Amino acid sequence: MKLSPAKIEQLSAALVDHLAEVDGVMFRGDDSQLRLAVQQIITDELMVEERLDAEIHKMLQAYKYEITMGRLSYDELFKKTKQRLVRERKLVL
Repeated sequence: MKLSPAKIEQLSAALVDHLAEVDGVMFRGDDSQLRLAVQQIITDELMVEERLDAEIHKMLQAYKYEITMGRLSYDELFKKTKQRLVRERKLVL
């Protein structure tokens, strides 16, 4: 994850505070519940790329021999595979 838990907590608090100031926005829970929910959403969204990277690493294990023999570039395969999966799954990273 590219953000620390403290930074995520800070961002979620700022977002909830900002939304509280917007006319027409009404909360059904207290601020602490909303902040925790926002923290979870941010964390889940940040983990999308990490899960994708782990999946790609696992997929490329099938090409381990070709990569170690220099027939294929791991970095190039990783990049192309990631681009393809992001496009197919319509992910926003």
